[in-house]
Amino acid sequence: MPLALGQVAVVGGGINGLCIAWQLSKRGWAVELFERGRCLTQTSSASTKLLHGGLRYLEQGHLALVAESLRERARWLRDVPEHAHWLHLLLPIYSHQHRAAWQWRAGLGLYDGLALGQLPGFARWLRPDQLLQIYPELPTRGLKGGWQFWDGQMDEQALGRWVLQQAQQAGVLIHEGQEVMRLRPDGTLRIHAGAEEQPHNQLRFDWVVNACGPWACQLLAQSGIDSDVRLDLVRGSHLLVPPPLGQVLPSHGLFFEVPSSKRIAFLLPYQGQLLVGTTEEMHNLQDPIEPSQRERELLLGLVRLHLPSWESQARTCGSWFSGLRPIVHSSADVSKASRGAAFRRNQRVITVFGGKWTTARALAERLSSMSPFNGLN
Repeated sequence: MPLALGQVAVVGGGINGLCIAWQLSKRGWAVELFERGRCLTQTSSASTKLLHGGLRYLEQGHLALVAESLRERARWLRDVPEHAHWLHLLLPIYSHQHRAAWQWRAGLGLYDGLALGQLPGFARWLRPDQLLQIYPELPTRGLKGGWQFWDGQMDEQALGRWVLQQAQQAGVLIHEGQEVMRLRPDGTLRIHAGAEEQPHNQLRFDWVVNACGPWACQLLAQSGIDSDVRLDLVRGSHLLVPPPLGQVLPSHGLFFEVPSSKRIAFLLPYQGQLLVGTTEEMHNLQDPIEPSQRERELLLGLVRLHLPSWESQARTCGSWFSGLRPIVHSSADVSKASRGAAFRRNQRVITVFGGKWTTARALAERLSSMSPFNGLN
C-alpha cells in the first residue's frame, strides 16, 4: 500500500466531520476522527430532514449557496436513493401574507432554474380548490391558490450512517466516546479519559481539523486559540406527531409563512408521522438543547391552523426534539444570515465554521482541495 501523505485528526462526528474525514482519507491521508459521544447524535440528527437549496435564502441574495445546495441535493438523491427521495411541497398563497405572490413566483422560477434541469418536474400553480383537494384542512380565508414544487427529503440517520460506512471503508479510524479537551497549534490533542486528563492521552498529528459544529468556537477558546469568526447558535425545534385514529398522513409537505411573521415553517410527512418545524431561537451553549414553552406553543399553533383535526393528538402524543445550527455571524437578523461555511487556519489547526447538511460533501471537497491538503503548505 502507498504511504499516507500524513496524519490528520478530525474532531467532531457530525455530518461535516464525517464527510471531511472520508474525503481526506480518499485523498491519501491517514485520518482519525474523534467524537465525544456517538457520531451523528447531536446537530446532524436534529434537522428538518430536508435536502434542499434554501428557497428563502434567495431573497437575501445568497445565490451561490442556493445553487451549490441544489447541486448537492441532486447528488444525494442520485447517489443514495435508498435513503433520499423527492418530495412534493405545497406553498399556499394568501392575500394577507408578507411576501407578495409575484415574489414567490419569481423565487420558485429561479429556484427551479438553478437546479439545472435535475428536477422530476417544475413548480406549477394550483387553484384554491386544487390545493384543498390535497390539503382539505388548509385555512381558506384569503387563499388565492398556491404553488406545488419539489424538494428532497432524507432518512437522516440512515444517510448519515451511509456516510460513516464510506469513511470507514476509506480507512478512517473512528473513536467514539473520546472527547478532545484541548488543541495545540502544533497539532497536539489532549483527550479526556475518565475523570482526569493524563499526559499519555496527548496525541500528535500533522494536521487537525476542528469540525465541532456549534462547539467549534468553544474548543478554540478552551485551547487558548484566538479566532476572528463568531458563530450565532440558533436552536431549531421540531414536533413529531403520529396520525390520529382514522386520519391519513398528508402526501405532500406544506411550506408556508408563519402567521404575522416572515419566518418559514414546514409540515412534512416523515416516516409515517407528521413533522412540524422549525423554529429559530438564539441559544446559549450552556443551556439545555430542548424546545422552550414558547416554541412548543408555536408549533402546536401551526398544527391547529393547518391540520386542526391533528391538534389533540399533537398535544397528547407528540414527541419533541431540538438541534443547534452554527451560523457564521453576518447579520444582526439571524434569519437573514448565510448558511455558508468559513475556514480558518492556526498553524496546524484548521477550523470549520458553519455549514449545512445538504452541502456537507461539497464543504469537505472544498477543504481537502485547499492548502495544506493539496500539497501546498
